[in-house]
Amino acid sequence: MGGKNKQRTKGNVRPSSSGRAAEVLAREGGVIPGFVGFDSTVTSELSYVPAVHGAEDIDNLVDADFRLVLRKLSKRDVVTRLKAVQDFGSMCQERDAEEVKGVLPYWPRIYCKISMDHDRRIREATQQAFEQLVLKVRRSLAPFLKSLMGHWILSQCDTYTPAASAACQAFQAAFSPTKQPEALSFCKDEILTVLQDILLKETADTLSDPQSVTQEEREAKYVRMLTSSLLGVKRLLSLLLQDDRVALEQRLADLVNSGKFWKYSKHKTPQVRGAFFEMMCALCEFTPGLAQAEAARLCPAVLLSIDDTDPVVLPPVWEAVLHVVTMIPDCWVHVNSKKGFLPKLWSLLKEGGKGMAKSLHPNLMPLLSKLPSQVTDPALDFYTTFFTSFVQGLSSERAAMSPSESAVIVTSVVECLRYCILHNTENEEHQKKISSMLISQQLLPLVEKALGNPLLQNGPLFLLVTRLLVSLEKRVCLHKEDEDSNRKDVFQGLLTDFWEGLGLLFVRYVDNEEADPQALEGIASLLQINKAVRAILVLKSVNRKHSHKTKSVKICFSKPEDNGKTGVEGDGVEKPVQTVSLVNEKAFGSLQTQHFEDVVCQLAQLCLVHVNEKNSERHLIFLSLLLRSFHTPRVFSTLVELDDKISKDSGKDEVNMKNPALEFLLERVLVWLAEKDRSDTGHLVEMVFSSLLCCSKQEATRILNYITTMNLQWGIILQIIQRACADPDTLQNCNDWLKGAVLGEKLLGLTEELCKVGHCSPSSTSSTSSHSWTLISLVLSQHHNNVPLIGEVYMEKILEKLHATLSETKSLSDAGNMEPLISFICDVASTFFSSVQDCLVLLSAEELLLTVFQLTAQDQKHTHLSDSLLDKLRKVCLTGVQSLIQHSDYEVKEGGFLHSAAIWVKNQLLTVCLDIKSLQVLVLAVQSVVETIISVCNQDFSILFEFFTLLMPGQTEWTRIRGALPPQVSKPIYYPIRHVMWSLLTVSYILKIVCFISLFPACQSKLSTLQVLCPIMTKEDRETLVTLATQIMILCCVTDVYWCLTVLLCCLKASTQVEEEIVQAVLATVMEWRNSKEDWFLFSSDLSKATVEQLNLTVEIMRFLSWLVTHSSTLLGTNQWDFVLCSMLAWLETASENVSSLWNPWVQLFVCENTTLIVKLNQFFTSSSPDVVENLPSELTGEWTDFFVEGIYNLLLPLPVKIIGKSVNDPVFPLVVLQSVGMALKYVPVQQLNQNSLPPRFIADQKTNLPEPLQTLLNTFCPLLLFKARPLQIAVYHLLEKVMPQLPECDGEGDSNKSDDDRDEPCLSPPASLMAILSTCEELCDSILAGVQVGELAVVQPLSVEYSCILGYLLAWKLLLTFFKSSPSHNGSIMEGLALWKNNVDKRFEGIEDCMICFSVIHGSNYSLPKKACRTCKKKFHSACLYKWFTSSNKSTCPLCRETFF
Repeated sequence: MGGKNKQRTKGNVRPSSSGRAAEVLAREGGVIPGFVGFDSTVTSELSYVPAVHGAEDIDNLVDADFRLVLRKLSKRDVVTRLKAVQDFGSMCQERDAEEVKGVLPYWPRIYCKISMDHDRRIREATQQAFEQLVLKVRRSLAPFLKSLMGHWILSQCDTYTPAASAACQAFQAAFSPTKQPEALSFCKDEILTVLQDILLKETADTLSDPQSVTQEEREAKYVRMLTSSLLGVKRLLSLLLQDDRVALEQRLADLVNSGKFWKYSKHKTPQVRGAFFEMMCALCEFTPGLAQAEAARLCPAVLLSIDDTDPVVLPPVWEAVLHVVTMIPDCWVHVNSKKGFLPKLWSLLKEGGKGMAKSLHPNLMPLLSKLPSQVTDPALDFYTTFFTSFVQGLSSERAAMSPSESAVIVTSVVECLRYCILHNTENEEHQKKISSMLISQQLLPLVEKALGNPLLQNGPLFLLVTRLLVSLEKRVCLHKEDEDSNRKDVFQGLLTDFWEGLGLLFVRYVDNEEADPQALEGIASLLQINKAVRAILVLKSVNRKHSHKTKSVKICFSKPEDNGKTGVEGDGVEKPVQTVSLVNEKAFGSLQTQHFEDVVCQLAQLCLVHVNEKNSERHLIFLSLLLRSFHTPRVFSTLVELDDKISKDSGKDEVNMKNPALEFLLERVLVWLAEKDRSDTGHLVEMVFSSLLCCSKQEATRILNYITTMNLQWGIILQIIQRACADPDTLQNCNDWLKGAVLGEKLLGLTEELCKVGHCSPSSTSSTSSHSWTLISLVLSQHHNNVPLIGEVYMEKILEKLHATLSETKSLSDAGNMEPLISFICDVASTFFSSVQDCLVLLSAEELLLTVFQLTAQDQKHTHLSDSLLDKLRKVCLTGVQSLIQHSDYEVKEGGFLHSAAIWVKNQLLTVCLDIKSLQVLVLAVQSVVETIISVCNQDFSILFEFFTLLMPGQTEWTRIRGALPPQVSKPIYYPIRHVMWSLLTVSYILKIVCFISLFPACQSKLSTLQVLCPIMTKEDRETLVTLATQIMILCCVTDVYWCLTVLLCCLKASTQVEEEIVQAVLATVMEWRNSKEDWFLFSSDLSKATVEQLNLTVEIMRFLSWLVTHSSTLLGTNQWDFVLCSMLAWLETASENVSSLWNPWVQLFVCENTTLIVKLNQFFTSSSPDVVENLPSELTGEWTDFFVEGIYNLLLPLPVKIIGKSVNDPVFPLVVLQSVGMALKYVPVQQLNQNSLPPRFIADQKTNLPEPLQTLLNTFCPLLLFKARPLQIAVYHLLEKVMPQLPECDGEGDSNKSDDDRDEPCLSPPASLMAILSTCEELCDSILAGVQVGELAVVQPLSVEYSCILGYLLAWKLLLTFFKSSPSHNGSIMEGLALWKNNVDKRFEGIEDCMICFSVIHGSNYSLPKKACRTCKKKFHSACLYKWFTSSNKSTCPLCRETFF
């Protein structure tokens, strides 16, 4: 062994002496020598993985990659271990089973260590890797189970849920559910040994190395191991079979006999305490004998811990409490319940469970059922204290704020009350006292508490109380036939006490002039719930008895009466009864509801007294709430009997006298409704319908007709109609009234009155008629099963009146004063059109829609309507048209909307003198209608075709129009008159605007006119234009040919369908010109001497060829492609030779179109689909690549340098040419740049390893980055960007003289020419931006020297970054480092502070910002940095202020 500081020889991989000794022993003995605590046999429980050099030679069964990974698992670095575990799992999944099996002898020791690692990510990854190993080796794992299973069970109980879940998943992958008990039985002793050692022997310092692990980490691991061990015992017992549990009882007894074990019930960590009590549950459930034997310690530990309200501890504590009181009958012998258990329980209940009611209170009734008399004596005092504390908990802070907590407490209280009442029903004095106390001192005060508490009212209390009462009533019925009726009398007495007490309670609240509305609402809510629950029970009873075919009797479900009669008797009066099946009508019906209705009647009488004497509105509202649920003849009889103001000779008929509901309605409710100063009438309308529920349909119709004629406010009529439509049953009952003549005539009169008021006093319309218009809108739009709400006759009359009112506005000069009226009509019509299906089947509805359209189609100077109202009218019109077209059977017929609208529009155009503004309004209105039809028709344009046909003049109208034309117009079908707008509207007649014949002789202005009109022409007209232009081309006049090509291209660019023969003929004609008229092409010409017409013709030929390449390349054969490519190259040569002429704008256009053709060709050959390429001539692609590309860029590359000869400040400097050339240079291949033919350009003393063409390219174009022309700067940037990635590779070539060590270091020098640009610009940029502060906005004038300098500087940096991006480095590329640095600088300038852990704004790996803030020092940190801090330091404190981090 050498010294510690001895230099190791490079490349020395020979094992050390100890490693060689192990190797020799292995060869001689055949096995690896074992170490202390480890067996050296193949089936050993734990095996050893050597960590010294030469370990790879010890066991050849372990793959070299596995050995490397296993060694990394022992490293201290968390990231290294995590990566090693993940790699191990991946290797287990990917490698062969035999290779993985070689790892098994070493896996148990490693697993037992890393499965308990401090880092939870490592623990989770360990279980995931273990699953992969299990899936690979399968049964080969069996010899190592005893070594693994203890820590495997611990891992399944890991406090980190993902790790525990992964361990369980691995366990399930290894063993099926039927095999799991067998596997655990095989290893049960070893498992319990591991768990027992941790619980009784281990400490924080023995589980972790104190020298390498901090105190906090050691404590955290110890707590985690204790928790997992306690839960592991529970899991072991739950999975073992009963015989195995019995076999383990002695071992478990050794564990629970230890004093240290019982101290865990008071451990400072909640997780340990919670796990302890979960284990206690398991002991009671699976080993009751052992629990009974340890009762002296188990019972106090559990029963005296009920005040532990930690969220982790409380659920298992109470589960253990229930197990103890159930499994250990003498548990109270070991606990002083009066001094120890009950005081803690009272305190817990008074505080509402301390925020843990959801976990605590569901356990109270089971506990109550298990408490013996020795705990509850004296019973009266016990129950009094128990429920008083219980109810007091509802006032705790958490219960008062949380509806869910309050609901749980209430549910538990009522459940316990119900249990205690039902178990104290013997006819003994002390039990009577208890049950009476529970009703009078607990249940009724709880109900009273709820009356003033909205939280309790909205909770389950009232429903639970009702169910309690129903339960008592059922027991009265069950014991009625018993010989001994004592229990029946007890239950009956309890019910009587409750209802008497409840009645007194309700009377105390109601019989008060200043009664609390909240309390009154609570009383009504309780009574309504009571009624609803009973209704549900009756229905259930009906269904059950119907299934058993029991006899049927007649009862009134919703209107029971004391005498058993239902409905209202009288001539022609129906009796609303239902046939249901009951067990015993007397017992289950009248007995159950007697007390109930007594209370309701008493309260109703009190309400009526306060209304009569004090005119109390709150009592009237409460009476409405009562009648809404209790609309029974008995209740109405009580009200009628009380009202002594009703005269016997008041004219009431016999039927009304026999029906108290009608009598109350006519004599009281309608009187209240008729009061003029009453603002809120909703509750009175509810009373009306509550009374009508006791009437027949004929009576309801008669009463509603009477109410309609009472001249009530229209708002009340609106409320009545809305209430009638609230549910199908009420609607059916009121149907005759709604469709009757009384209501219909009333609504028609209202409509006439509203329209009249709108004419006479428009200012009052909006303030007085809002309810009235809402009513009209409701009756027009509300439909049931697609049937109108009111009679169809009256609906048509109302629509006719609205139509007439709108029609009048068209002829009024001051229609603007009627805007409120028109606005209301718009609202009504919009609602009607949008909500009623097939609404426009009515003729009056179509007439109304036509009037709305006419108002939108006229100029405001005629209608005097505001913009806002016109917008509303347009929306109404579009809504109506949409509803009209959606009707499946709609046809354009005479008298209909579309027919009438088309005729009206045509008459407006033919007979009315319209100005341009009026024409525009008319066109826009028709356009909106057409677009709506198109959107709805779904490609079925038959309706649209008929509409356009009606719009067009007939033969007679056309003849009259032609006669009105000026005499100089020779062709009658083309006319420049005001019908231009009309023709634009009917798109198909666009060519009638312009006469082609009048365009000759051609001029630029006429040609421009055609170019503008061409895109909006119809397909047929453009095809006619193409035919005309093609025929004129045969004249071969330069001017005419230019004109024809221009028009042809306009039509082609407008997607005109042209036959292939025509395109081929045009191309053949152009190719023939090259032979006969070559001077037209300007090949090798002096462009300075060319005329404008010659240049324009050549430009149009270029544009035509560009279109061919893009849209009709399939028409080109070998000869045509040769013509296109050769012409393109010839024009480029001409441009290159005429650089001096580029200051002529027409020559600039020539060069730009030439470069555009080059771009189109590049795009075609680089991005065409394979199908297109296959159909090209066989040699075309090769010729393009080998010949034409080289020719293009040999001419194009020097062109920018030639152009920049003159100053850029020249007004006609060819900037547009530079831009076009730049676009073409973007497609230059990199190979062409590497082998360019630019004139050589080198700089003295410039050191470079680049090839000469590449260096020449850089020296030529880098200076152009600063040229005062932005298009050129951008083009040069794109050009140089292509070669930048190659420079690092070229820069390293030719370094053959370097040593081997030197070659390891890259020699990556940025290009000198580029660095020169940066050097030149840096000082200029500093001086330009010297006065600009960081964060300020500085505007640089475009085309200025400063602008060019800054742009060139930025582009040079971007190129340099591209160079860096292609250059390798340590831990990523230089580009990534610069990007991270830039982001940090940007965020720093934005005011974001550094993370105080990594001292960086941007996180180094996930690029996040500091977001997690400490509540104390307010400093922010990266989430990843905090996680690393917490896991590495095992602390939960802020790294800066050291306060606990929340």
